[in-house]
Amino acid sequence: QAHSSLGSGQVHPRIKGQTRPRRGPALRAPAQRPVAAMVFHILDCALLQEWVNTCNEYIQYVLKPFSRMSFKQMWSCNQSDLEGWFQTWSVVQFWWSVIINIAACILFIVLSDKEKGAGISNAVGGIITAYLWAHLGWFAVVKKGGCCCCIIVCMSQAPILLLIFGLWLILWGIAVILNAIKYIDYFDGLGFIYVILYASYAIPLLYMGVAMLKIWSNKKNEPQFGNTSATVVGNANV
Repeated sequence: QAHSSLGSGQVHPRIKGQTRPRRGPALRAPAQRPVAAMVFHILDCALLQEWVNTCNEYIQYVLKPFSRMSFKQMWSCNQSDLEGWFQTWSVVQFWWSVIINIAACILFIVLSDKEKGAGISNAVGGIITAYLWAHLGWFAVVKKGGCCCCIIVCMSQAPILLLIFGLWLILWGIAVILNAIKYIDYFDGLGFIYVILYASYAIPLLYMGVAMLKIWSNKKNEPQFGNTSATVVGNANV
């Protein structure tokens, strides 16, 4: 049996029949969960371009509104695919707006003695607005993890914005119902048709709001504003 002194640089030869002890599996550090970092965008053309670049993708969802969820399934509030649920209702909200605005425009032209062009312009404006909110809402939820814009300033990558946006959609839905009631006395007793048309638009808005709140609920344990933040002015990070 050979031996060596410590520090001599020599290695003990393996003794016959002796097994080398097995090494245990290497310990790995637990994966770190990415921390959200809210970003302020000021006149950020890159963010605008990013949204514009998603137009083709979102148009495909508009053309196939039930690609991720069936018409029957979307009415349930018990959903596993929350982003798909929100996407479906955002598209349905757009088509809902198209239908009610065209119907209301026809009703206005037939029954109102006011300028006919006003009814047409209101319908066109309502449809364009509905598309913008649908696409922006989808972009905020699916692409940016929460996004909110006001004129030239936007905030993104913060779950708290999902909560704010969701509550705003619900309040908007309630406001739509209250605003529709004022048409009850219009058109010689036929104003109730206007009320039904416009009040029904609250349905997709309320569903979108609830879907967004549920998405936020799944992220409420994450840092709502993140541990860091950044400001983007134009295309440069500050």
